[in-house]
Amino acid sequence: MKRTCIGLLAAATLLAVTAAGSPALAQTNLLANPGFEDNGGSYDGWFTFGGGVQLSLPDGDNIIRTGAAASKIFGEFANCPGSPSFTVGGYGQAFTPVAGMTYELGGYGFVSSEDAIPGTNTCDYNRLIAKVVFFDATSGGNEISSNEIVIGDWRTPYGEWIPFSVSTVAPAGAQRVETLFLFLQPACDTGAVYVDDTYLYSYGTPVVPNVLANPSFDVDLTGWNTFGNVYYDGRSFARRTPTGAAKLFSTFTADSPSGIFQAFPADTGSIWKLGCHSMTTCVETPITGSNQNFMIAKIVFLDVSAVEVGSSEVVIVDSTSTLGNWGYHEVVGTAPTGTVEAAAYILFVSPALEGGAAWVDDVSFSQIGATAVDPMPDAKAAVLRQNIPNPFNPTTRIDFDIPASGDVELTVYDVSGKLVTTLVDGRLEAGPHRVTWDGRRKGGGAVASGVYFYVLKTPTEKISRRMILLR
Repeated sequence: MKRTCIGLLAAATLLAVTAAGSPALAQTNLLANPGFEDNGGSYDGWFTFGGGVQLSLPDGDNIIRTGAAASKIFGEFANCPGSPSFTVGGYGQAFTPVAGMTYELGGYGFVSSEDAIPGTNTCDYNRLIAKVVFFDATSGGNEISSNEIVIGDWRTPYGEWIPFSVSTVAPAGAQRVETLFLFLQPACDTGAVYVDDTYLYSYGTPVVPNVLANPSFDVDLTGWNTFGNVYYDGRSFARRTPTGAAKLFSTFTADSPSGIFQAFPADTGSIWKLGCHSMTTCVETPITGSNQNFMIAKIVFLDVSAVEVGSSEVVIVDSTSTLGNWGYHEVVGTAPTGTVEAAAYILFVSPALEGGAAWVDDVSFSQIGATAVDPMPDAKAAVLRQNIPNPFNPTTRIDFDIPASGDVELTVYDVSGKLVTTLVDGRLEAGPHRVTWDGRRKGGGAVASGVYFYVLKTPTEKISRRMILLR
């Protein structure tokens, strides 16, 4: 398989690690009055705006995680019910940041069933977000960069204090950092969110080894090879750190993803790690609800003829992603025999050719070690390998190993759990095996684009993997 736009969607072992939370070291809370308890319950130390910023006290709502008070916030009902307008209320604190330090805002949020937030999607209904924002030195301050997380909306479970945290790095030129809790009310809906035991930590940001050119998309996309709909985006909401990020969306052409990549010399047995921050947002064309678009980070290994010999990938954005939040993801891959090049890819896949966009920023790619290649699997365990290519059209190959002769079944299911077809059903000898699926049902009819699962069953094991068909 040559290095082409669709060819590079072949996948092997998937390994994902999502980084979250603050360092284990003890931290000093920078926030004043973090539990809203000063003077018997107050917003002392916080600035507030809007009419929906209240307190929860023992003689009132009495929804408190610790101590004698908590924050309560709800919508302001501007121009309701006739001509509602989008309103924002909230509270926050401001500090002087140190460039290069990470600032993490966290705490606990709560939604009560007695004052629930209605809705069917996050972007069009009430929500409370926690946000870290950096401003420059201009009069009034222009927003340089930010990160946010939804801590209360229509999906939030009732009656439990749920921890949250959001963090980002102070960019050069930042003169002020604000930690904000913002209640966004697009319509006239009811509902409130409670917050307690907040914190703001600052800590040093580790230096990440990186062979990429222009990993943070300074000024433009220089250094990256691009295909499809990929653009530089310097708007403040669309970047994690200045001056910009890469925006990707569908090509609206079947079997044709959008993407960016860089490639480097690599040896057999070398271990590579690809990390990145990614986001989709309510501000512009979110991937949410039933939208099938997704974005992946992928390491691809190529031989001397630029033929793909292996890969590893992880989904970094899809319809389950937290809107507005720059999530961090990693994928690790080991170069198989014959590798002469390792490439770092970000790919935007649109199975149903829908609208919706995603952004990527602060990408890192580095060799983190070396090892023997293709170690022998446990002789007692079956091995089901990732189908190649993946996504695929019209056919894909599935390889598997079985440790002992016996009855084997290999089946394909759709996302609802309905059987699509059976590829293997009978006795096989021990060792490696290979089958091909042509994207058709057992009766011969072609299946639609989408996600499917293939399941290997032996007398002692059941293993499954995911694959994607793009028509």
